[in-house]
Amino acid sequence: MEMVYTQYEPLVRIIVTRGFSGFRGFWRPSDQDDMIQTIFMSLFEEKTRLAYDGIHPYSTFLRGVAQNKIRQQLSKNTRFKRTDGAPVPEDPMAENMEAVLLESETLLLMKSFRESVDTEPDKSILQGYFVDGESEESLASRLGITRYKLRKGIAALHAQMERFLKEHHVLEK
Repeated sequence: MEMVYTQYEPLVRIIVTRGFSGFRGFWRPSDQDDMIQTIFMSLFEEKTRLAYDGIHPYSTFLRGVAQNKIRQQLSKNTRFKRTDGAPVPEDPMAENMEAVLLESETLLLMKSFRESVDTEPDKSILQGYFVDGESEESLASRLGITRYKLRKGIAALHAQMERFLKEHHVLEK
């Protein structure tokens, strides 16, 4: 495990700091370090170790685990902050009001995107996977669909979300 940590820590650090698929990475060093440790704790759990097939590159497997853990963490951090109205900053005297305003705008934009998805099972996939951080296995089971079909739905929703963000000038075209 020490060798795995030593060899793959730089890759995990890149994923955590630079991000992926619209996620721009954690910018606070404490968040970066916490996420790196969380990812390796997950990688070293017996269930995760047994999930690696030994055929495909370990870096690909590690990247998938890292991205899933980051999505779960982001979902945990924002799940209880969402409101039906305009988001209210936790600290009205925040030092960096620009960051607070950007976060508020992003929450409103994502609320608008969630409202634009109105077909099943897309609506349930969006809520379960992207908002609640539910695992693919349990979500597929709950929805009564295969994991393959769930993954196709996740990919389609991700592409739809990227188009939505590009239309609203959040992502570059």
